[in-house]
Amino acid sequence: MFRFPARLPALRGLLLLVLAVLAVAGPTPLRAQSLELPPAPFKALPEGTRMVWENMDDGKRVEGVVGRTNGLIVSWIWEGRSFASFAHICMDCVAAGIPPDGGVLGQIFPLQKGKAVSFTRRWGGEAWRDRIEVLGAERVSVPAGTFDTYVLLRRSELVGKDWRAEQRTWFAPDLGWVVKFEGYNNKGAGERWQAIEFD
Repeated sequence: MFRFPARLPALRGLLLLVLAVLAVAGPTPLRAQSLELPPAPFKALPEGTRMVWENMDDGKRVEGVVGRTNGLIVSWIWEGRSFASFAHICMDCVAAGIPPDGGVLGQIFPLQKGKAVSFTRRWGGEAWRDRIEVLGAERVSVPAGTFDTYVLLRRSELVGKDWRAEQRTWFAPDLGWVVKFEGYNNKGAGERWQAIEFD
């Protein structure tokens, strides 16, 4: 065991104080390295691209095929059903009548850190307020590979009712598709998905 020299009581006291603080505080966490990406215009995977996705909570795998792109609206077939979304980041926006250029929502492109749009969508006699913000860039690894992504946060609330939701989307601009997604609402529902394969 190491012993402090008797002639250095001040140094011994200082070192003991530092060790005590470190023991309480724990190790200093490493900071994630900031990733800088250039502004990213909209891009989509080519029509016919096969996709495999996995639910990160229950391990369920689902296959899909990329469909046509019309402006900023992308379509795909998922378990035999057709879907469409605004640029992979707002599925229910198409049902609410968002046009192919996205209207106000289209101003989120080109993606870059700090950019945000707020809009209201109406569907089925109800209205939702949404805000989508580009939080920053992050390198993410999923089974499909490692991708430089923009992380988008979408917050939604149902006007006049107690319903709110948040979703995070990891969009890989070089690929032209989302590679990871998670969403939750205040009623306890939520999902997390990651890309397994694109071909």
